[in-house]
Formats: sequence, structure tokens, C-alpha cells
Amino acid sequence: MGVSTEAERYPRYRWVILGIAWLTLLCLYWSWFLIPSLASRLSPELGLTHMQYTLIFTAPVLMGIWSAITAGAAADRYGIRLVVTISVFLGGAAGLARAFAPSFEVMFVLMCFMGIAVYGVMPNLPKLVAIWFPPRQAGFAAGIYTMAIGIGLSLGLLTAPLFRDWQAAFTYVGITTLVAAFLWALLARNAPKGVKIKMPPMISGIKRGLRSRNILLTCVVYFLFMGTFTSFSGNFPEALEIIHNISPATAGAITALLTGGGILGNLLIPALSDRIGLRKPFIYAAVITIPVCLFFAWYLAPSPATWVLVFLGGIGVGSLPPIVLTLPLELPEIGHEHVGGATGLILSSLALGGFVIPLFVISPIMAAGTSQAYSAGFLVSMLLIAAAIIPALFLMETGRRGRVQL
Repeated sequence: MGVSTEAERYPRYRWVILGIAWLTLLCLYWSWFLIPSLASRLSPELGLTHMQYTLIFTAPVLMGIWSAITAGAAADRYGIRLVVTISVFLGGAAGLARAFAPSFEVMFVLMCFMGIAVYGVMPNLPKLVAIWFPPRQAGFAAGIYTMAIGIGLSLGLLTAPLFRDWQAAFTYVGITTLVAAFLWALLARNAPKGVKIKMPPMISGIKRGLRSRNILLTCVVYFLFMGTFTSFSGNFPEALEIIHNISPATAGAITALLTGGGILGNLLIPALSDRIGLRKPFIYAAVITIPVCLFFAWYLAPSPATWVLVFLGGIGVGSLPPIVLTLPLELPEIGHEHVGGATGLILSSLALGGFVIPLFVISPIMAAGTSQAYSAGFLVSMLLIAAAIIPALFLMETGRRGRVQL
């Protein structure tokens, strides 16, 4: 039985599906980003070097290099409900098990499982939007689910210092994530009733993505973006504590403004992009705003300007993911049935940047732990995201006005 009207094709239950997806993603990022604000307690107790701490924090993006492609392609073949269910249960169990980790090695393995979970969910959310939402709401819906990342990050940075120790933080947040997994398994659906979904072979979406110049250019943008974001959010709280003698709670609060501004960027910019009918100008604005604001936030620390600049930089950080993740839905060479695999490629590139840049570029620069070392590391990371404007210039304009001109 088919569907004949927009109300039948895109029922109100789409908001329930989006809401549960939002909750699962929030819990996974909350669990992940407990790490930066726990660094000053976790590192001494487990005897971590700066490189080992960086490995633990970036382990999820290391796993995302391959798990995003696999999960996206699996959802194209088997549906989003099954793949996301497995991913979130794995993330909740691994997040809880970290409370009992006795060493760097065990913690690293558990954070790798966290990465499989996070990047098992992420490539399926653009596909969820493609199936459940009309094109005119694509940017807004992407903004809502990416907002969960910002709120989860903020919760991690803000709540971690409030727990009596790092074991308690991992225990309570891990249990919360498992509850979210049960809700998704109970309430999620692959598609609205009566809507037929093509389920092509797993490799099909990946092949289409690799043949698309626009997908490959988007991969470069996201590689540079995640490298900068992970480098900044993973080191900024510790740098404030060590160099400026700021308390862990205050350092976490300042860094949380990055995601506080990100929430505004998640909601405002994609909706504005939908209304105007253009995508590329907002990508340009983001890759200019982020480096200018965040570098000077560090340069002027610990003045009140730091708080303001981190928030403004956060708006840029929050605006980029929903715009970028809307592109595969709108590219004519991809098609809705292949969104999972193509998005998996983009997110694998994001994960690769989030692992390679912090570990092999920024960590060696900051390893000395001096003011000059941190300044040099932050400067290099900001130059990298600014360079993303080059591939962005060559992207197809997929917004409504751009499609009219084609």
C-alpha cells in the first residue's frame, strides 16, 4: 500500500523518531566528552603520558575511520533501526565498563568500542532525515540531531567535575546511555508505514560516494574540521588549568561555551540555509569564523573576551555539521537509498582527521606543556580549518536556489 499525501509520507511520528535519535546521540557524546574535564584526575591515577591521554580521547575517532563506512553501508542494506540499536547498546556497555578500567590499555580498548558506537549512529541520521522528513525541513532536522552533539559535549565538560571521582562519572552516564538504547530499540522504525525503502547491496553507497567529486571534497572539509575541533576541545581545558591556573570546573565551563554556541548554530544556521536556499555561503562563514574566534579566545585568556569568543566560535562549529550532512541528501548522484554509505565516507574522513591531526600534528607541538607550546598548537590547528575554504569553493551548490539554476 502506497502513500498519497505529504502527511502520510512524512507523518508526525517523525518527530518521535528524531527525538529518540537525538537522545541516543546526546548520551554517547556526553559519555565521550567526560574525558577532557576528567584529564587532571584520570591521568595521575592511571599514570598517563600526554600522548596516552590523547590516544584515549581520540580512540573513538580512530574507530570511526572504518566503522562509519561499515555502519552506513549496513543501514543501507539492513535498515537504520537494527544498526543504531546495536551501536547504542555497545556504547552504553563500554561507557559503563570504563569505571572499572585499571590501566591505559583497558581504557583505550573501551574508548575504541565507544567510537564504534558513536560512528555506528552518526551516518544513519542523515538517512533517517532523508526517509522521514520532507526536503524543505532537511537542514532544520539535521540541525536538531547535531544539536545533541553540542549538548552532549557540554554535559560531559560541565558535569564531569561534579562527580566524586571518574569512576562515578562513567558509571552514571553509562547507565543513562543504556536506558536511551532501550528506548530506541522499543520505539524506532525504519520508515513510515506504507513507505517502501530500497535496500541495495552494502557496497553500493560507498561506490557512489567514491565516484562523486562533491562527496570527496566534503570529506576533505570534514577531515580538517574534526582535526581542529578535537585538538581544541581536547586540550583547551587542560591548557587553561596548567597555564592560567583556572579550576577544572571553570575551564570546563569555558570550553562548554563552545558547544553552547554550537547549539545556537545547530538550530539557527541550517534553518536560515533552508529558508534562503543556499548551502555554500554558510560553509564559508563557518571555516572563517571558527579559527579567528577560537585562536583569539586562547590568545586573550583568561579575560572575559575568552568566554565571548569561545561562544561565537561555537556558533561556527555548530553550523557546519548540519549543513555538510545535508549535502548527501541533495546530491543528484547519490540518491536516498545510498545516503548511508556516502555519509559513512564523509564521517570516516571526519574520524581520520580527528585522530591524525591531534595525535600526529598537534600533540607533539603541545607536549612541552608551556604557554608557547599551547599557543603554537592552537595556531596550527586553526590554520588547518581555515584551509577548508579551498575544497569548499569547488563544491556543488545543493540548496534550493542552486538546484533551480542547474
